[in-house]
Amino acid sequence: MLNYDMSARGTLPRYEYLYRCVRNDVLSGELAAGDRLPSKRALASQLGVALVTVENAYAQLEAEGYVTARPRSGYYVNALPQLAVTHSSKGASNVPAGGAPEPPLLADFSRPATRADSSAANLWERALRQTLAQEPRETLFAAQPAQGTERLRAAIASYLRRVRGVEVNPSNVVVGAGAQVVYMMVARLLGAGTRVAVEDPGYSRVWQTYDACDLPVSFVPADEEGMRVDLLAATDASVAHVMPSHQFPTGRVTSVARRFELLSWAASGERRIVEDDYDCEFRMAGRPVPPLLASDTAGRVLYVNTFSKSLSSALRLAYLVLPDDLMPVWRERLGWLACTVSVVDQVALARLLESGDYDRHVSRYRTQQRRLRDQLLGAIRASRLGVRASFEEADSGLHFVLSLDVADICATTNAPQVRGIEQDIARATLARGVRLAPLSDYAHDDHNATRPDGCARFVMQYDGLDSAAIPQVVVALEAASKVRKSPGVR
Repeated sequence: MLNYDMSARGTLPRYEYLYRCVRNDVLSGELAAGDRLPSKRALASQLGVALVTVENAYAQLEAEGYVTARPRSGYYVNALPQLAVTHSSKGASNVPAGGAPEPPLLADFSRPATRADSSAANLWERALRQTLAQEPRETLFAAQPAQGTERLRAAIASYLRRVRGVEVNPSNVVVGAGAQVVYMMVARLLGAGTRVAVEDPGYSRVWQTYDACDLPVSFVPADEEGMRVDLLAATDASVAHVMPSHQFPTGRVTSVARRFELLSWAASGERRIVEDDYDCEFRMAGRPVPPLLASDTAGRVLYVNTFSKSLSSALRLAYLVLPDDLMPVWRERLGWLACTVSVVDQVALARLLESGDYDRHVSRYRTQQRRLRDQLLGAIRASRLGVRASFEEADSGLHFVLSLDVADICATTNAPQVRGIEQDIARATLARGVRLAPLSDYAHDDHNATRPDGCARFVMQYDGLDSAAIPQVVVALEAASKVRKSPGVR
């Protein structure tokens, strides 16, 4: 009988954890070719889980070819090529091709959480189960509009009215499988050759997507108030892609004055603004910042948002809201596409938005993340690092910028010098199991990510942090902040 500790699953759904346990036993040889797996009911009883958990795990194993289901007999382990078993054996999963083991990570601040929060996973699992059990099959398996189901588009419009204070016509909403798919839709709408201005420092996947779609890119510096419109106007860009409610990576909020400058720039030259409102729900203090779309009276803003931060990036759920005059263009250039999100997922998300379950989840998750952030900031302040550390834009969303005063280890404060110190500190923390993301890594021009204040800066995406690791994280930061100037840095 298979015996796995289901309490060790962490944030994984039960079925996925069980699937991984069995898969690993197959790959390691613990379960040999031809071995019969326990019956679904017997294993469910043995592990104390629901029958559907085992059914889903076995179904995934069968779909990937690890096992075969024999009618009225059960599930049997398939024979796998010897090479696959050798390279996947237990104890070798953390050994890369070069042969050196990767250092175990205590924390990775360089990326958002790569796994769904347990509450989000449970919420989505329940929504899917209810959708499949309660929705008519003719709805779930019928052909749907290229823009997405009418029900989900109406639910998104209602959500934006309720939470973001903007009136949106559901007919102008387009659903896509993640932000990058939506970016590519925008690129196709704008047309090859259209020059797009992006914030510097900024989110690299934005400009990489435009570049891959043959749209030339201009990198425009962003200061404390947002994208520099005076420098934007000096380019020949006809589109500006901005994150005004919570800029990544700086975390800054675009000021009201700068917002009106951007809107005036767009309206005066028949230009466009792509507003990326990617984690608007997670402002940690004060009132939510209104979207730029709320002030757009000329119809120049294309609004982009995603459910990746609130549910999981693995679900690939995002949407685009277009101005009226771009809808005919969308139908002409993209209306022939099949929607990239499954109908089942769309209906499940619509149910969450309609019922209020999504709003309640966001509220709980925001509180949880605020508590986690406060623990981290409090531990840093209370440590020896506290005298040289400060925190920028910690209330704006699910990341903040950690600023470390390194004037005592910098010969100068020019951009290359600061970048070198940031890289040294990042290497030192990684050797201690903590991955940092220097702010300068997000800049096309180092000078746009550094200031002449003797501080090194790091983008801290904390939503994947285990609170139990915080004391060790602080120790690693303390040790790394004592690094000295690299010999090659001038």
